[in-house]
Amino acid sequence: MGADIVTNTSEQVENVQEKAMEEALNTVMGIVNLLGLATAYGMSVWVTFISSYILAGQLPRQQFGVVQSKIYPVYFRAMAYSIGMALLGHL
Repeated sequence: MGADIVTNTSEQVENVQEKAMEEALNTVMGIVNLLGLATAYGMSVWVTFISSYILAGQLPRQQFGVVQSKIYPVYFRAMAYSIGMALLGHL
């Protein structure tokens, strides 16, 4: 009878530990998902509505094109990483 109590107790402890690890992993993945989504959304709003509008109003057309050609590759790469992070956190 004592061996059964020890076995049941150790199984319950293992179940609690597994549930705690799963809960911690779900929390971390939720934060990763939120961080990726928020970063992607913030970047898109900034580049589309604020940065482009200000640059178009202040720079001559030729310089605006040069600046855009330098900004957009970095923007698209960062956007891909952010969306990838959001998708990773969603799994």
